[in-house]
Amino acid sequence: MEIEITNLQELETRIAFLKIKKAEDEIYFHQRYTSIKDKFTHPFSFVKNLFLGGGQQNSQLKSDWVTSFGRIFLPLFLNKTLLRNRGVLIKTIASLFSQKIVNSNVLNKDILTHWIDNITGFVKSKTKKEKRYGVDDYGIPPESETA
Repeated sequence: MEIEITNLQELETRIAFLKIKKAEDEIYFHQRYTSIKDKFTHPFSFVKNLFLGGGQQNSQLKSDWVTSFGRIFLPLFLNKTLLRNRGVLIKTIASLFSQKIVNSNVLNKDILTHWIDNITGFVKSKTKKEKRYGVDDYGIPPESETA
């Protein structure tokens, strides 16, 4: 691969060509290095993101005690009720998905208090008597002798 250089212009073009080739080779080797590194670190990062939520730092920072409680006890609740006689693999997959589903956008203190307010409002609704007859009035009856 020896090229005979006879003048200064050929030397300058060869230097420019080699600089471009060097830059292309650096880009190629960097891409190969990151590709190989990703192949080895991807399984570990997948497990880390699955259990620790590594890809969602901003939602992890906004999570409160209700979200953390839901992440812990929702899989346990599912395993004891819906997944009672299922295999270990099904329980594990359901636990992992239920932990990922519970995030601060789905379950937090504000949403929990809203649910509790709706339930107490339903329980404290009017009784059947109040719905039929209205509010009790203990004033003078309309058919009395005083009228």
